[in-house]
Amino acid sequence: MSRPSTILARRFRTAAWLGWLIEANWADPFTFVVYSVLRPLATALILAIMYRAVAGVAMAGQAFLGFYVANAFHEYVTRMLVGMGWVIVEEREEYETLKYVYTSPVGIFTYLWGRSTVKFVQATVSLLLILSMGWLLLGLRWDWAAVRWAPLLLTLVLGLTAIVYFGFLVAGWALVLPRAAISVNEGVAAALYLMCGVIFPIDLLPRFLQSVALVLPFTWWYEALRRFLLGHGASARLAPFSDGALILGLAVTTVGLSGLSVWGFRALERRARRQGKLDQATLF
Repeated sequence: MSRPSTILARRFRTAAWLGWLIEANWADPFTFVVYSVLRPLATALILAIMYRAVAGVAMAGQAFLGFYVANAFHEYVTRMLVGMGWVIVEEREEYETLKYVYTSPVGIFTYLWGRSTVKFVQATVSLLLILSMGWLLLGLRWDWAAVRWAPLLLTLVLGLTAIVYFGFLVAGWALVLPRAAISVNEGVAAALYLMCGVIFPIDLLPRFLQSVALVLPFTWWYEALRRFLLGHGASARLAPFSDGALILGLAVTTVGLSGLSVWGFRALERRARRQGKLDQATLF
């Protein structure tokens, strides 16, 4: 008999393989590659033009570099977290196959987890392209010798864990919503973009929203990524925290959000079952 870990790995691999086929099936390979390359490059150009227009001073200093790097890593939120909610919408509304996923041996939890790996690969490609464009075309430089790789890698792992688990909560939310889940998915990414210090420091938020931002692991994640990659952060409120305290804040909020997300997904899934929404296509 196969061990449970072997069965789980086989199911996970099947979900990831199926996810890749779905993601790459909407166009011929050349068109798919062109889209995958042009999208992050366009994001980098739009960001550079926007900052040059409204904050020319920041372009000359380190502020723009910090926000540029955070925008590059925000691709993981856009692709993975939002993408897991999109999986529910696509499977139920577009393909009408969500009920078959539920009845398959893979199961919805493992299926979403496997599908997130494809989103991870896409986000990583986007990240590398955006950072390369900043380095080669926009003249954004940082000292590679000063990068603290060990805490940076730990920060990246913790942040990706938070993204995946929050993605389960977004997917659970999509289970109980009609096609309006599309707007909710995009709204979550936009809210995190504004709340967590991606585009401007959390210091500029109202005091209450700053407190909310500090409960979210992504606020700590972006600040830690800047500090360990560039050598400086962006938030005056988080500046007094030592490196260890910054990672601890990220770890604690990640564990808290992960537990809440698993509980929330299960609760929303039960509600969707009771209301008969697992195979209910709303068609609007």
